[in-house]
Parts: sequence; structure tokens; C-alpha cells
Amino acid sequence: MYANPVSLARADAALPATQVSGKLAPLEALRGLAACIVVAWHFFWAFDPARVGIENGFDPSAAMVGSVGLASIDGPAAVTLFFVLSGFVLPLGFFRSGRTELVVRAAAKRWLRLVCLVMLAVLLSWLLFRCGLYRYREAAQLSQSNWLGTFGGSVHQPDFSPSLLGAVLEGSLFAFLREPATYDPVLWTMRHEFFGSFVSFFLAVMLWRARPAAALWLLLTAAVVVHSADPFLFAFVAGTGLAWFMTRFELHLSPTLALACVAAGIFLFGYLEPRGSYAAFAVVQDPGPMRFDRIAIHTASGLLIITGLLGNDRFARTFANPPFRLLGRLSFPVYLFHFPLLCSLASTLFVLFRPSGSLHGTLLIVGAIYASVVFAVGYAFARVDEAWLVWVNRFAARLTKPEPL
Repeated sequence: MYANPVSLARADAALPATQVSGKLAPLEALRGLAACIVVAWHFFWAFDPARVGIENGFDPSAAMVGSVGLASIDGPAAVTLFFVLSGFVLPLGFFRSGRTELVVRAAAKRWLRLVCLVMLAVLLSWLLFRCGLYRYREAAQLSQSNWLGTFGGSVHQPDFSPSLLGAVLEGSLFAFLREPATYDPVLWTMRHEFFGSFVSFFLAVMLWRARPAAALWLLLTAAVVVHSADPFLFAFVAGTGLAWFMTRFELHLSPTLALACVAAGIFLFGYLEPRGSYAAFAVVQDPGPMRFDRIAIHTASGLLIITGLLGNDRFARTFANPPFRLLGRLSFPVYLFHFPLLCSLASTLFVLFRPSGSLHGTLLIVGAIYASVVFAVGYAFARVDEAWLVWVNRFAARLTKPEPL
């Protein structure tokens, strides 16, 4: 069937017919898996920091950093994958059709698309603060996680008092303009997601009629520009470039080559520090605080995984079954709501069970209950989000409807 392991041909819309509601089902599933990885990353960082190995004071030889196994819980890599996926998916409709009204409509509704669940997550956190249901400080004393003890690095002042007005402003505005850390620290990604979306829209319009050489030059220029402004936007540029390539050329990979792409992507996904299996990456380590080496390597990981999944129909169909579709639906609310639940429910359970039980047993009990509640809450808010999206789509369609001639 695959005499040539790689086949390229010109195509107008050359992507597998594994779509759900206009989206690529395998990529929605991939987004859901990434959300689960972020949840696991924060869970172990909070309650078993020695296993993760990024906090001082623990034996690094017993940590997962430096091993390929870290890919199963590598939260920073999962966040970069979110950005690559957004850069790929957002301009896809325009690349397929060339209809500029699709870009205008997507840009017009972008803030509305994100704000509903962001606001609800912040309000939930405000309510948990007001009701005194956060137990992260007590849990951090037991687990010795400095990250958990500072509310995910927020470091609230001793006189901190939750404010409803402050929560509303953070959920509606500040989360998209700066890196908020008062009520839900995971919202630091929203600013990059919001501005990265517009980078992708702009690039898509520029690339639409460009020849391959010109497109490559535009992408390289954009990568350099965004690196100096916001290094995380590099992932959006890369995702948009891959979307342009895969809609311009029909790509068919043999199962072996597709598997090799995914395997290589998973290996790069596990990178965090240049030690152990990743010692060779010391030559590219960025000494700066943004750690662009991580962003670049994790971006390459995302590109390889997406290429492997979409380059072979068998792989694409595997990730288009109902359980993976459900995981994709839950990805956004699971990501937004897991942190308030971690610092309230999971921390309370950890404080309750850890003094009388082993760490392993406590993690199993707390993890099972916490994961169940996270997915139940995620499902409930996914239904809210779907209803909200129906209204957003109608509003954006009316707002961007062209005037009659």
C-alpha cells in the first residue's frame, strides 16, 4: 500500500475526513490528552514534588526529570502543544476555502469564545476563597511543595482579601492582557492564547496566496519577530505554518513513518532539563527565564505528533472514536477548573489521609477522587460552554454580516 513512505501532492483541502462539527477529531483528542497531562503535572508537583524533580531539596536521581517517562506528566510541554494546536486549527477553515469572512468572524468572536468559562473559573475560585475552602497551605506543609504553598506561585499577601470586583475584572479582562495569578494561576496561558490567535489569523491571510518560498520567508520572519515579543507565540507561528503546508500539499505517511513521527514527538515532549536521556540538549539550553529551549523543543514535538496523526488515516481514525471525542470536549473546562479543585478538594483530602497513610496510598485515594470530580465538573461546564458557543457563533455571524450592495 505504501511503496513510498512519504507521498506529497498538490491539494486544495488535503486533510483526513475525520471531523466532528468542523474540527479535526484527532486534534481535539490530542488537546484533551494535553489537558490531562497538565492536571497530572500539577497533581504530582503539589503532592509528590520529589517525583517531579524541579523543586530544590529533593534527590534528583529519584526524579522523573531527565527520563522519557516525564512525557506522561510534562505540563510545560502540554501547554506548548495547546499553542501549536491553536495555531494549526484556527486558520484551517480559511486555508481550505480562502474566504476572508471566516478570518474576520473568528477574530471577532475570539474574546467571547474564551471569556465565559474563564470568568466562571475565576468566580468559583473567588467563592472558594470567601468560604474558606482552600487548604493548599496545610497540604503543602505535608508534601513540602513550595509551589502548592504559594498557590501555584501566586504568593498572596497576608492581608489578601478576595474581591468580587477584582475577580470579575480578572476573569473578563486582565486574564487576556497580563498573566493573572490571584484566583486561578493557570490563566497565565490565556494572554498568549488570545494574542497568538491574532498572530495566526494575520499570518493565514499573508500566506494564502504566497508561493512556497515566500511562505517560508514569511514564517521565518514571523518566528523571529514573535520570539522577541513573546516567545510562546513561536508555537502559534509553527502551527499555522504546518496548517498551511498540509492544506497546500497532500501528505501521506506510511504507518511506520507516521509511528516514527509520533515516537520522536513523544521523546521531545519529555524534555525539561538537559540531563539523563536529554543530556545532549545542553548545547541549546537557554539561560534566560523564558527557557526558549523548552518552547522550541516542545513546539517541534507538537509538530511531529500532529504530522504523524494526520499523515496516516489509520492513526487519525484511532483518535476519532467516541472516548477521545469526549476527552476533546472536556479539555478546556478541565484545564480551567482543575487548579481550584486541586487547592480545595484535593488538598483537603490530602490533609485528611496523609498523616495516617503512606504517600503512595494517599496519592491513589486522593487522585481517584480528584480525577473523578475534575472530569464531572469538566463535563458540566462543557455543556455550558457548548450552549455559550451557539450564542457566540450567532452573534459573530450577525456582527460580521456584510452590508448589502
